[in-house]
Amino acid sequence: MHDRETTNGKRSSDKMTLGTAPKRILIVDDDMRAADSLELMLHASGYSETRVAYSGYAALVIAADFRPEVALLDLSLLDITGYELARSLRERAQTQNLRLIALTSSPEHAAREQARVAGFERYLMKPVAAADLSALLESAAR
Repeated sequence: MHDRETTNGKRSSDKMTLGTAPKRILIVDDDMRAADSLELMLHASGYSETRVAYSGYAALVIAADFRPEVALLDLSLLDITGYELARSLRERAQTQNLRLIALTSSPEHAAREQARVAGFERYLMKPVAAADLSALLESAAR
């Protein structure tokens, strides 16, 4: 597995009011191109404090130190499911209040219910549209 942490060191965009938008965002997807593209999309939208994990277990390690406010989790990871990862994050003191957004390519309604039960607040279909992601992150601040 390849795991990496990245930040570009830029400050958040001026269009975000301080304290309203999430500042630390964790992206978890075993599809490296999808994860990296999502990170680039976030940076272009003014979210510069991000970390990327390409596996569920790497996400647990990164989340403990990074303490993200929002996590975008692929539901179909190779090592553990996104549902298991969500439950594990919720069980840890550092991440129990983390806002979880599920990422999936499955339109099944049952998967949405399973995501809700696992603690996900939102559900996004892949590929993720920039406008949809920005709207969700802004609503996560409320």
